[in-house]
Amino acid sequence: MTTLKANLKLTGFLATISACVVGFMRYHGFMFRIGNKFLLKDTMKNVNRTLFATAIAIFVTACGGGGGSTSGSPVATTPTTPATPTTPAVVPGQLQTSVPALTYAAGSEEFVFVTAFNDFRQKMGLGLLAQNAALDKSAQNHLQYVLANDVNNGGTVNMNTTDAATGLPTFHVEAAANAYFTGTVPFDRAKAVGYAATYVAEQGTFGGGKGAAVAFESLVRTVYHRAGLLFQGPTDVGIAVGKDRSQTFVIEYGNVKAQSNASDYLGAYPADSQTGVGLFAGVENPNPFPDLSTSNADFPTKTGYPVSVVAKEFATLEVITFTLTEASGSTPLDARLMTKDNDPNKFLGSNIAFLVAKAPLKPNTTYTVAFSGRVNNALVTKTWKFTTGN
Repeated sequence: MTTLKANLKLTGFLATISACVVGFMRYHGFMFRIGNKFLLKDTMKNVNRTLFATAIAIFVTACGGGGGSTSGSPVATTPTTPATPTTPAVVPGQLQTSVPALTYAAGSEEFVFVTAFNDFRQKMGLGLLAQNAALDKSAQNHLQYVLANDVNNGGTVNMNTTDAATGLPTFHVEAAANAYFTGTVPFDRAKAVGYAATYVAEQGTFGGGKGAAVAFESLVRTVYHRAGLLFQGPTDVGIAVGKDRSQTFVIEYGNVKAQSNASDYLGAYPADSQTGVGLFAGVENPNPFPDLSTSNADFPTKTGYPVSVVAKEFATLEVITFTLTEASGSTPLDARLMTKDNDPNKFLGSNIAFLVAKAPLKPNTTYTVAFSGRVNNALVTKTWKFTTGN
């Protein structure tokens, strides 16, 4: 997986859209390291899978599954009366609903980005992230490494490649022989500055000189990178922003003890009554739409802004119906449904679904989303509206 930079002419100016994320692993766990093995932490006990055996980069991890079939002669069975469905008891969540004030300078790129990140999480019904000095330092260390060693800045490392040893994007991997090395992978770098993590995830994106709001939206308007922002366990965040021409952002987030949502959690984005929503999906790598090119105008002309529904981590979300309709109309838009089952890159987990229209949404228009499905076999429904911007 590589960091992707695409130049798209949008509303009269040239916008640079580029994003990368690492840490979204199978079962929606995070990458962390024990001894010399990269493992995936999830709710199962005694899991001992190395990253090298289960993941390729986004950064792509094989999140999906397999399955199979059996054959043979049918066996007659006696019909039974199905049991009456029961509503499962709700297991309460443990969310961080308030955090100390940020110490970044008011109005700084760091302040604006983390504020936007927490606003996004709050809209999604997720716990907030507290600024963590160690993760700030880890992000700053890695930013220094990237800027010093990037081939585009006169260094020797092509950050758009995949590291052969780890299978991770080179943007997220440091080599000990290079200047400003502080740790091979994000977990190592966080540990090096004293962060006693269970989980550590890292994202990278670029503002292109247009600032934190553009940088954050470049992640949110995608499929896979938005999924990365929806990790439910992290409690802490750190960030560093470069003064380079690309305006590189490095974001670290993780936890020592995970927070959690209630077992009946169901989040949706764009949020109910949200305004100023974008019109089309952002370019990303891996490309969730293999039939579309990331190097021309396919995304602005052949996609709508992604709509997502997410359940509690590790749950199984099944889609019965998922539609997007102009509020003034009655015919649902022609759209792509993306879940773990049909994800071409096998990156999405079992608890999330995306609906992406096959044409850009109309500006200044209200849309209605209707979703019905099952979460761990319990029926769920949700209907909401949002309004696009210019």
